[in-house]
Amino acid sequence: MKTKILSIVFLSILLATQQALACPFCYGAKDGKSTEHMAIAIWFLFGAVLSVMGGIGAFSFHLWRHGRMPAEPHQELAEEDLSKYE
Repeated sequence: MKTKILSIVFLSILLATQQALACPFCYGAKDGKSTEHMAIAIWFLFGAVLSVMGGIGAFSFHLWRHGRMPAEPHQELAEEDLSKYE
């Protein structure tokens, strides 16, 4: 029983590597059109991710900068006695 399971696992690993070797990307075919298109897609997605992360960083910087500014006089909270409203 143990040998049967071990042989099935070995056979499945062997077949999986055969399928992986059939892929032109795994071979590193540098002159293939699909490889060039995949490289362009990777750079586009890299730029998209960086632009989103840059937007989050810029917004965080904006919040940080405006959070440190003093409030305008008409926006300041007045210290008043609230006990008369209780």
